[in-house]
Amino acid sequence: MGIDFAEWPQQSLRELKPAMVTDLAWRGFGEMIAPVMAALLPLFPGAHADQHMLSVVMPGHAIEPHVDHQGPQWICRVHVPLTSNPLSRFIVAGEAHQLIPGNAYRVNTEAIHAVENGGRSARVHFMFDVKNGHG
Repeated sequence: MGIDFAEWPQQSLRELKPAMVTDLAWRGFGEMIAPVMAALLPLFPGAHADQHMLSVVMPGHAIEPHVDHQGPQWICRVHVPLTSNPLSRFIVAGEAHQLIPGNAYRVNTEAIHAVENGGRSARVHFMFDVKNGHG
């Protein structure tokens, strides 16, 4: 959490877009998530994790409603909030949810979903997809 947002790759955080990191080698990202993965994957016997993502949505920014089209092996996406605020909302199928750090959430991203960060602090989530079979 000590990484300056100016160091995030891919997209400018000044634009109204989230920044996304998928490179497990970036700033030790893969090492940091290893204990989280070890705790969560046993909840999905026979499945594996795919698409490891670190995402930030800055204050006042949003992710427009959309659907993620997944393949037949896909089970769900897991969100692990790292930082958030009471005005950050994850909206799925028209229902707003506050995803709280310290918890993990199973999410159906094949339903229409969006993010709104109306707070004064960044919303940072670690996410991964769960798929049937072995990776």
